[in-house]
Amino acid sequence: MGDKKGKRTHGKRRIADEILQQIGKSVFLVFGVVALVTIFMVWMSITSARETELTLESQAATNQLVGFLEKYGREAETLAVNPEIQAVFEETKPGDSILDAKDINTVFDNMTRMADADPENILVVWMADMDASIFAQSDGSTSGDDWDITGRVWYECLETGETVLTEPYLDPSGQVVLSVVAPAFDENGKALGVVGVDLSLSHMIDVMREYKIGKNGYMLLLSSDGIIIYHPDEKLTQQNIADTGASSNLLSALDTGENQFMKYKLGGSSKYGMVQAVGDTGYIIISSMPVLEYYSTLIEIIAALAVVFIVGVFVVMKSIQKSASALARPIMDLNATAQKLAEGDLDVVLDVNEENEIGELGDSIGETVKRLKEYIVYLNEASHALDQIADGKLGIELEQEYVGEFQILKTSLLNISSSMNDVMQGISESAGMVSCSAGELAKAAQGLAEGAGTQAAAVEELVATATSVTEQVEQSKVDAECSADETEKVTGLMEQSQEKMNLMMQAVQKIKETSEQVVGIIQTIEEIADQTNLLSLNASIEAARAGEAGKGFAVVADEIGKLALESSKAANMTRNLIGISMEEIGKGNAVANDVMNSLIEAVTAVDNVNVMIQKTAENATVQAQNMEQIRIGIEEISQGVQDNSAIAEESSATSEELASQATLLNEMVQRFELMK
Repeated sequence: MGDKKGKRTHGKRRIADEILQQIGKSVFLVFGVVALVTIFMVWMSITSARETELTLESQAATNQLVGFLEKYGREAETLAVNPEIQAVFEETKPGDSILDAKDINTVFDNMTRMADADPENILVVWMADMDASIFAQSDGSTSGDDWDITGRVWYECLETGETVLTEPYLDPSGQVVLSVVAPAFDENGKALGVVGVDLSLSHMIDVMREYKIGKNGYMLLLSSDGIIIYHPDEKLTQQNIADTGASSNLLSALDTGENQFMKYKLGGSSKYGMVQAVGDTGYIIISSMPVLEYYSTLIEIIAALAVVFIVGVFVVMKSIQKSASALARPIMDLNATAQKLAEGDLDVVLDVNEENEIGELGDSIGETVKRLKEYIVYLNEASHALDQIADGKLGIELEQEYVGEFQILKTSLLNISSSMNDVMQGISESAGMVSCSAGELAKAAQGLAEGAGTQAAAVEELVATATSVTEQVEQSKVDAECSADETEKVTGLMEQSQEKMNLMMQAVQKIKETSEQVVGIIQTIEEIADQTNLLSLNASIEAARAGEAGKGFAVVADEIGKLALESSKAANMTRNLIGISMEEIGKGNAVANDVMNSLIEAVTAVDNVNVMIQKTAENATVQAQNMEQIRIGIEEISQGVQDNSAIAEESSATSEELASQATLLNEMVQRFELMK
């Protein structure tokens, strides 16, 4: 028992630690779920905001460029329907000089005024005759004889009848320009020629440069052939975007010409941006923001959430630890009190003022201590009564009101007092009778001598019979002692079985308590599932409000709701299984109680048998001693018969000695104060 107690003390865990561990798991789980859901919702919100920001910036730049280019497109179209320009086109025939046309000076004036009105953007205004294959510019220059109108990139506008915007190109001065070209038709729809406005890219580049997205984001402007018109890194301008390490999905989006938001790679780094067509010009604007900056706010929020999570868990765990310690403190006091009681120290003071089951336990232990102190009073009085009996005072009195099992002790003490009083009275009466009979025994000695001869033969037979009986009694004594030893072993084994049954009942009780704790944890899991389901419902509502942008989030919210429902079902199933287990444990506990009661009855019965066998062994020992004395007495009688005279003298002396012993016995009995 001592070794078991030592092992249990060495391997025990504090109640406060158990509470902290059990609740701590739930706290970590709840905090973790909340953190994940929060991060997911923040991620959805931030990415949506970033996508909106990049899209709006792209659309703003696109609208500004569309307005800028459409302005010059309208001016080119206005010139294309100018009567003087159409008259020059109709007048100039193949081989004619366009400078000979009647209205050419007016046309030059119109083109010059347009160029002078916006010198920052318009480099030159020009016109080209289709059938004469000749052009003239606002600065007064014209084409040579080798100039061919059909080889120009904008020539197709004469076939389509739409205004076109050319790819950027280097003019003779080495400046990058682009041309807005509008076709000119007569009243019958016949193509006469084109009117063009050559624009400087500097203004467009300034417009693109003004757009800043975040700290490191920027805009890119591409031509319809994928030539980079603007990039913050001037080394990349005038290069095809396919040659700058662009990812395949970006190139595919440029080919299709569809407006779309995407994650792409450019120049070896990942970026997010919007691919936006600039109206019907064929030009494309790409917004660009580095991935790290795109998720910078999310990273900062995750870091803040991590700090809040750690601080929150720390505060909650400290609070739980403090509450658990406060709860465990009175239990430790009760444990210390119980240890003192186990050591036999009843001088204990309980100071447990808890208004809960622990307080009730403290009150119960206090009542137990009071009852144990009352039992000590019973034992002290019983000990005093036994001391009185040992001193010869058989008339004892018990003043205490013995309760419970101690009532048997009071009854036994009173029975002992009464029985010993009766025995002593009987011994006193017998001593008087022995004294009176001693004289008669002396007279009978003479008669004994006379019958000695007759008795001699009978005595010899009696000696043989006594010897045989003595041997049988001795064997019975040995058998009784062996039976007593075996019964003692059986009693020990049954007591060990009783102790093991006690341990088994304690283990069953511990399993029951643990199952109840598991039920409590399952209740916590169900509450978490309900909260998660409610959170999923709220998320679904918010996703529905968000419309198209919240479809993905609605799917995730639905999956979370399903997971919460499955968790609730699993928890209910686990609770039902634990309920069945607890019913079976209750049945097992009842069976164990029945077995325990049976063992107690068996131990009691074996104890009774053991007592009876012990008494039998004691009686056999006494009988063996008596038979030995009888045998010796008979031998003495046999020797006395051989000498009648000596026997007579011995009988006389024995009678006198008997009278003396009777007197002595009577004096000894007088020491006891007999009850009246």
